[in-house]
This record gives sequence, structure tokens and C-alpha cells, in this order.
Amino acid sequence: MPLNWTEAQSFCREVYTDLATIETTNDTIAVVHTTPSYTGKAWIGLYNYTWRWSLNDSSLYGEGEAAFTNWFPGHPYNPNGQQNCVVFVNYYFYYRNRNTGNWFVDYCSNDRPFLCHIGTVNGTSSYVKIDTPLNWTEAQRFCRQNYADLASIRNQAENDLVTNLTIGENVWIGLHWEQLWSDGSTSLFQNWASGSPVSTEQCVTTEFSNSRQWSDANCSLTLPFICYTTTPPKTEDFRSIGQDETSITLQWNKVNNSFSFILQFNGAEINIPAANGDGPVTHTVSSLTAATKYTFTLFSVFENVRSSGVNVTAVTAPPDADNFRATAQEETSITLQWNKVNSSFSFILQVNGAEIDIPAPDGHGPVTYTVSSLTAETTYTFTLFSVFEDVRSSGVTITAVTKPYYVLAMNINLEASTLLSDSDLLSLLEEVFRRFSLSPQLSFKVLRRAIRTR
Repeated sequence: MPLNWTEAQSFCREVYTDLATIETTNDTIAVVHTTPSYTGKAWIGLYNYTWRWSLNDSSLYGEGEAAFTNWFPGHPYNPNGQQNCVVFVNYYFYYRNRNTGNWFVDYCSNDRPFLCHIGTVNGTSSYVKIDTPLNWTEAQRFCRQNYADLASIRNQAENDLVTNLTIGENVWIGLHWEQLWSDGSTSLFQNWASGSPVSTEQCVTTEFSNSRQWSDANCSLTLPFICYTTTPPKTEDFRSIGQDETSITLQWNKVNNSFSFILQFNGAEINIPAANGDGPVTHTVSSLTAATKYTFTLFSVFENVRSSGVNVTAVTAPPDADNFRATAQEETSITLQWNKVNSSFSFILQVNGAEIDIPAPDGHGPVTYTVSSLTAETTYTFTLFSVFEDVRSSGVTITAVTKPYYVLAMNINLEASTLLSDSDLLSLLEEVFRRFSLSPQLSFKVLRRAIRTR
């Protein structure tokens, strides 16, 4: 799912913690091991990186003055990404030439004399040199406590002033490499490819090759990206997929094959091992009570650290109604009766492919319901479900038959243009019965035949 840098940052913050922060060589290895088969580039969290002055008061710097530098030839040279603080060179034997007043990068942990910024007089900076060797961070703290900050050098005139002030010494000044990562980290670890970064206004990618080196790229490019998480991500699509009277079956999407799970309910915890194979994880919780609501909390677990967890509520199925039976039949109706479960349970009655909702009854005693508009002398199958919280029981089924229609005797006068036989008369009578939805089960006797003449 390639995204631009901003979209990748939003995704990582929503689903995980943030875009990846890389602070050690081991981190670079861990990143490429996330997808060993990939050999391209992917976004990491670094997005703001440049040389900055410790004294960051914008009112101090005129146009272009914050960007003034006077690097020693070949600098800034930082092949291993660990030399992030700047030394003012005024001891020319250091490089066997007379390039005094130049700057070079060094390990911030080295102890050196340093130069503090006192303030400005008539627009010109004034400085004081401190001879006590300290590392860059300690020097910065000393200057901030006792003066303004470590020295800023804004132009060539101030560079010449510092040269005269520091003859024969190499001292810390306030310029340092600063990096800002998406998660707010200021880790200074670097692993730039040769020739990078080209610009300090772009976002950063890591190479998924053996080099694992970084390069800058336009932030609008769509690339794969690396997220990190301080806690495992929450599981997705946690849901109930089935239940009966004593169990509920739960399902969720697994995170990956390394994550196990903890299912919490009723004050107990169930450890569920990491799932093998593809597809969702399914787990059935048994030995539950019928028609009861349960709240389940699911945690994904990695290295004994659990996610924040997701919740789902589900209910077990209610018990079936007892003593479901037919208590009366007519030609077009059947009356059914059953023992109600309790006043909270409604019912669904299934007949002929249709469903009838029957609300929870009031009062005591059995439930009685009459099904109407039926066909006489017909067998019907009825299935009754009790319902709790929209979950129905397994159902109980009975059959019942409507009464037939009875015609005890009929006198019929028929006129025909020809003489009808007994079989002809029987056929006519059967058709009359069918038209009235009556079963043509009959016998007849012809009392008199007469032929009329006109």
C-alpha cells in the first residue's frame, strides 16, 4: 500500500505508533528484516534535518545570517553519522596548514574548550572563551546557565573576531546537526548514502538492500513505508459469529504469526497461542449460561506486551420453549400453545416459509397463539424459536393438521341437453366441490332421471 510521506505518517499513527525512528545500526537491520524479499526504498520518520545554531532566537539573525558557514575543506565530513557538533579551528598544526578560522565536525562527546555568546553591542556579537574542557552538551548547558548560549557566528566579520579570540585553540561553537523524527525524537543517528541529503526540505527513505542507507526524496512520492509500535496493534474486526445456549464463537483478524492473544471475560483470562496459516482466528468460549450477555476484551500480545484491547458484547442463545403443541384445529386455523420461558423472551413462529413475531407475553401461564387463514385438511409444520437480545434459540418443531370440510347431504337438480351417465354426474359434482376448495370425497345416488321434451 504505497502512500506519500504525510499519508504514511497518518496511517502509522492511526494503526500503530508512528513512522519508524531509527536510532542504532541494529534498528537499520530490524527495519529491512520486516520484508526481506523487498529491495526498493521505503519512507522512515525522519523529515526535518539540518545544521542549526544552539542559540535559536530568530531576532538575532539577519537575512542569510543563520545559514552562514565557514567549513574546513572537505567538511562537513561525517561518514558514520556520529560527528554532529562543530569545532572552530584555530590551531593550524591540526591539519598541517594555516586554514585557521575554519570549522569541522567532531564527536559531541569529546571534551574541548568552548566559546559562549554573551550578547550583541551595536549589532556586533561579543563572546567569552571558557578554557575548561567539556563535551558539547555540557558546554551548551554552562553557556546557557552563565551567559546566553554557545557562540553563534553570523558573518565573516564575527568569524574573524572569534579567530582573534581563540588563537591556538580549537573550541566548540553552537552549530550542531539537528534531526526531528515524526514521533518527536531528536535522535542524531545517521546512515546517509553517499551524496545525501541533497536538500533539507525533503523526506527520508531507507534502502532495503544490504546498504540500508538513507536518501532524501520528494515527500509527495508514493512509496512503501515502515511503522513502529511501542505496543502491539489492536486486532481488527473482533466479532461474534455464532452462539448456542452454552457457548459463543468469536472471530478476529490475526495481526501476524508472531502475535498471540489474551481473551478476557468475567474476570478471567484465556491465553490463545499465535495462529498458524492464513485467515481469521476463531475461538469458542464454552460452559456459559443460556440467555446471558457477556463482554469480551481481546488483547494482541508480543514479547509479553499487550495491546490496548478491543471489546465486543455477545449473548448466549435462550433455551427453547417447553411443551410446544397444537391444542385446537379448525378448517382454516390451528391453535398452538407452549410454556413461556420468562417475561423477557419473545418468540418467532415459522410456518410455510414465513415468520411471525410474537411479543413477550404478560402474566403467568402458557402462551397461546392461533394461526389463521390456513387450508382445510392440510398438514402444517411449525417451528418455534424463543428470542433474547435478537438471538434465537435452536428451535422446536411440531406438525398439526387442519380439519376437513364436511357436507353431510345435498340435493342437486341438474339439467343437461343429453342424458348423463353416473360417471358423468360424478365428474360434475367433483368439479363443484373443487371450486369451493372442498375435497371431492363423496358418494351419490340418482333419485330420478327425466327427459323433457320441448
